[in-house]
Amino acid sequence: MKEEMSSVDIRYVVRELQWLVGSRVDKVYHDGDEIRIKLRTKEGRADLILQAGKRFHLTSYIKEAPKQPSSFTMLLRKHLSGGFIDAIEQHGFDRIVKIRVGDYTLIGELFRRGNVILVDSENRIVAALRYEEYKDRAIKPKAEYRYPPARENPLEVSFERFLELMREEELELVRALARKLNMGGMYAEEISIRAGFAKTTPVKELSDEDLRKVYEAMVKTFNDELRPNIVFKEGNMHDVVPIELKIYEGLEKKYFNTFSEALDEYFGRITIEKAKIERTRKLENKKRQLLMTLRKQEEMLKGFEGAMRENQEIGDLIYANYALIERLLDEFRKATEKLGWEEFRKRIEEGKKAGNRVAMMVKGINPKEKAVTIELDGKKVKLYLNRSIGENAELYYEKAKKFRHKHEGALKAYEDTKRKLNEVEKLIEEEMKKELNVKRIERRKKKWFEKFRWFISSEGFLVLAGKDASTNEILIKRHMGENDLYCHADVYGAPHVVIKDGQKAGERTIFEACQFAVSMSKAWSRGVYSEDAYWAYPNQVTKQTPSGEYLGKGAFMVYGKRNWLHGLPLKLAVGVINYEGEDFVVCAPVEAIKAHTKRYIVIRPGSLKKSELVKRIKRILEKWGYRVKEEDLMAVLPPGNGDVVEVVG
Repeated sequence: MKEEMSSVDIRYVVRELQWLVGSRVDKVYHDGDEIRIKLRTKEGRADLILQAGKRFHLTSYIKEAPKQPSSFTMLLRKHLSGGFIDAIEQHGFDRIVKIRVGDYTLIGELFRRGNVILVDSENRIVAALRYEEYKDRAIKPKAEYRYPPARENPLEVSFERFLELMREEELELVRALARKLNMGGMYAEEISIRAGFAKTTPVKELSDEDLRKVYEAMVKTFNDELRPNIVFKEGNMHDVVPIELKIYEGLEKKYFNTFSEALDEYFGRITIEKAKIERTRKLENKKRQLLMTLRKQEEMLKGFEGAMRENQEIGDLIYANYALIERLLDEFRKATEKLGWEEFRKRIEEGKKAGNRVAMMVKGINPKEKAVTIELDGKKVKLYLNRSIGENAELYYEKAKKFRHKHEGALKAYEDTKRKLNEVEKLIEEEMKKELNVKRIERRKKKWFEKFRWFISSEGFLVLAGKDASTNEILIKRHMGENDLYCHADVYGAPHVVIKDGQKAGERTIFEACQFAVSMSKAWSRGVYSEDAYWAYPNQVTKQTPSGEYLGKGAFMVYGKRNWLHGLPLKLAVGVINYEGEDFVVCAPVEAIKAHTKRYIVIRPGSLKKSELVKRIKRILEKWGYRVKEEDLMAVLPPGNGDVVEVVG
């Protein structure tokens, strides 16, 4: 998984961010390795993030600023706040960006550990994220800032110089490109593919004409059309790239309008995941320890329970075979007293060979304990010859009693561990619910129809429904036109539904709108699986009531013929669809969602709490690469509990 930007990435994002030139620096924030510059642009607020050794792009993920600004923050604010960005540049083809604001330049080194350095108009270091000394340069106050030793720039190299570099050493093509031209292995492999050669091809086997093809593929790659996307492998983010790459053909991708947005989505999600992991790390470790203890205690309980039951059964077995045991005890006593224990053992062995039934029952002899072990009903029973039959049985009952006490003690310890585990799990859940110190700024202006429940039918018609009394009132009064259709469920508290331009719609759209009406009604929360609904024309819907009656907010009368659809299933799907150039998470009838996306989650009324259902759907959408807020999902789902019955995609 990619963790930092490449030289190619920096080239594309710097070129893309030229529109920020002329923007005013409002404020500067510093947290760890990250510098965030809050800008006032011609399009409003923008936040530029520069993370040492990692990344540089606009961000909508805003960390809570430290309560006490660092000395580095104060210096940056002193020299940059109120100034205007005069230039945003990449140094050569290196992983270095420069932001010039008046007489000062902020330099971001995005290689290895990285650094952020502020220099003045004379290129003297004013301040830095960290002060360091190398053999060829020093990062310290008042010292002249020096760039790391220059590397070859593939965008400026001539074909003659390219040939010279390629033939300096006997290397494979991909190694020669990566090592000699400062581009990294991934782009070296991409260029090899575009040029039509295997990446392992030795350069010495390529003619000058072959290398010209490689050179031209390199130039074209680094000037390719912008097509920002995040690449997924097995449902997880793998890479973020500015252009379409052949090495990622066939893999799942999510495309963005700008490379900065793609970088923000990619690194923003990584930042949040790391923050979540860090927040609960200690609690998760404690949870693992408690789970291990719980497993050991479960094994111990099983052992005690088995031993308790075994001894109880043997005690009962002795009494159940009272006459036999009494006779055996008597015979064994007489034999050992008369013959001695060694001779007794020999006689038992001889008896076994002869097939003597009593001898065959003996499974062990212990002279020291004056005990003989016999097998009775498949169980081994040790009989002490110096004890009565009652005393022998009591020994087993006592053992059972001891194991019962041990079991009781172990059970208390087990319950105590379970209680501690539950407490830790609740703490983890509470921590996860708490707002992270990373928040995402949503700048998108909402569309007019988003104030309602809505979807696009399988035939392409916009269908709207009220969310409450106010939006029901607004929908009918302001947004239902004479060419629309009106739908309503035969359920108290059902929303009003309007099909825009619905009189041109077919049966499929009307069915979906009526199904939406029943599914978004209180029938869902009652766990009903089907209900009736009807459709009518807009001129049949009015606020006029019979004399003496009054309609409250959001209520309307429907006069004339109602066109009924009976037994409509309460069944919906959740998916992300593109409408009017934007992606929206939508909950709608299955066929409507299916017509606009290949991936969706089918839900029905069920036992899962709505909050848990939201979390489950959110996890599935995140695996598909979509970041959706829980409150946004909560807003589009029907009222009440539900279950996921199918996941498609």
